[in-house]
Amino acid sequence: MSKEIKIAGSISFGGKRLSVYGDLDAPLFKAKDISHAIGYSSGNEWRMLEMCEEDEKLKLPLVVAGQRRSVNFVTENGLYNILAQSRMEIARSWRRVVHDELINMRKEKGRNIAEQFEEWDHAMDNIYFDEETGQLMQSVTVPGGDVIQIPYEKEGE
Repeated sequence: MSKEIKIAGSISFGGKRLSVYGDLDAPLFKAKDISHAIGYSSGNEWRMLEMCEEDEKLKLPLVVAGQRRSVNFVTENGLYNILAQSRMEIARSWRRVVHDELINMRKEKGRNIAEQFEEWDHAMDNIYFDEETGQLMQSVTVPGGDVIQIPYEKEGE
């Protein structure tokens, strides 16, 4: 059973949208989306893919219109190669937009991870080991502002 590839985000420019698949650390882009975004006809998608090195393009299964299909994807480096080599005027603009948007997405992802760690860290501030009872205890603020000590229980237990 193979893992289903998911959309990690999208980049919009000039009324066109380019979906970012997989992981932001190693993003993939659907070749058909790229050709549409920069103005290649659907019959010339294969020419566009020739601009990529072999390790910059791959076929992956994707559910399209309810059917599992083999779809051409391009890596981030492959996308930059296509945009750099394309004779389409819009390609240069897309290159800048993609670069900037991927940086912003990665920063946002990093910020979200940092916020999650901070939240976990603060959640653990009120848990301690009580030597007298031999239990993990948790400080809980009750209505009225008083703090009481109760045995710690993991959520879902």
